[in-house]
Amino acid sequence: MPYPMPNVLVVDDSKMFLQVLVQSLEEAVAGRIISAGSLEETRALLDQHEFAVAMLDLNLPDAPQAEVVDLVLEKGIPVIVFAGDCTDQTRKRLWSKNIVDYVLKEGGESLRYAVRQARRVILNREVKVLVVEDSEMVRTMVAGLLRVHRFQVFEACNGREGLQVLNANPDIRLIITDYEMPEMDGIRFVRAVRARHPKEEMAIIGISSHELESLSARFLKSGANDFLTKPFSSEEFYCRVSQNMDLLEYIQTIKDYSEKDFLTGLFNRRYLFAQAPSRIRKKQKRGDAVCLAMLDIDHFKKINDQYGHETGDVVLRDLGKQLRRHFAHRGIAARLGGEEFCLLLDDDAADAAVLLEEFRREVAATDFTCGGVRCSFSISIGLCVSTHLDLAAMLKNADEALYMAKNNGRNRLEIWTN
Repeated sequence: MPYPMPNVLVVDDSKMFLQVLVQSLEEAVAGRIISAGSLEETRALLDQHEFAVAMLDLNLPDAPQAEVVDLVLEKGIPVIVFAGDCTDQTRKRLWSKNIVDYVLKEGGESLRYAVRQARRVILNREVKVLVVEDSEMVRTMVAGLLRVHRFQVFEACNGREGLQVLNANPDIRLIITDYEMPEMDGIRFVRAVRARHPKEEMAIIGISSHELESLSARFLKSGANDFLTKPFSSEEFYCRVSQNMDLLEYIQTIKDYSEKDFLTGLFNRRYLFAQAPSRIRKKQKRGDAVCLAMLDIDHFKKINDQYGHETGDVVLRDLGKQLRRHFAHRGIAARLGGEEFCLLLDDDAADAAVLLEEFRREVAATDFTCGGVRCSFSISIGLCVSTHLDLAAMLKNADEALYMAKNNGRNRLEIWTN
């Protein structure tokens, strides 16, 4: 279940710093930024709102001994602390409170780092992490550190059990694994994981107290992304975890740029032509019919001419959002270009026709607003159903069925079968 839009609490008595921080957060975080300048204001806000993360000045005029940090932590809210300076004693005291991080007010890069950490805590609520460690004490400690950063944490006591947990939760994004474990050690476990999950989809951090100099290299050569020697500090652990999660996000962003249409969020033509042929062959090999639909927006040129291209983009984004909601989990939904879209569905012919007809009617009955102008549009759909044709032939026949729908009055579904 998706989380509601998050609230971020920001507390600092410097109005200038507060203004810059709030502006930076508004650009980076999809949520509501709520600020305060004192302990008293913070206490009132905590009674009024729930917060996903808090960014707090260490010392306030009415809270000179970090009372605001303790207050917010008591509410179970992840806390990032800002400090003008930080002695070793203060640093140890802060980490003992199980904060997310502390950041020195040293300039622009420190501010950007703090904003990234706040964003990461919010994103972590959707991220599953597996801790594989035979020592219950160490496993509990590592899992506790991860929960402070709001990860969804799973635990296993050896590599074999870890694989079982991973099989049940294939969307795990990060694994922390020990080396010396019964039944299956960390090196064998990493190799088994990498046989099914590549580095661009899942990060693995090896940990060990073993004194072998070659152990970190063995972990990395077996497929781990990183390595930590026990005992390690909370600060170093969090830095390694955050860097690995950031790297996965960067890789996913690059992948999205290459595979997805920037306007609608649907897959692009390149992705369709790369992925569809094998999916078609797989279904046909089982003797199943393949359903491929082409659709486009009726009179789209008139929408652009009458309301402008900005409104045309709103129409395309709206249709893309509807297509993702209805069909992203049923196959491949792609934008081919302009106002033309393609659906490769996993459903059988009868169900596909019903779903497409229901979708066509929903689109026609939906109004949207752009710049105060209330508009509506319809779509025409051509569906090709085949047990033997390849992608190129199915696209051609679906396009012919789409042409028939246009000629027969638009806002309708036509089916080509063979």
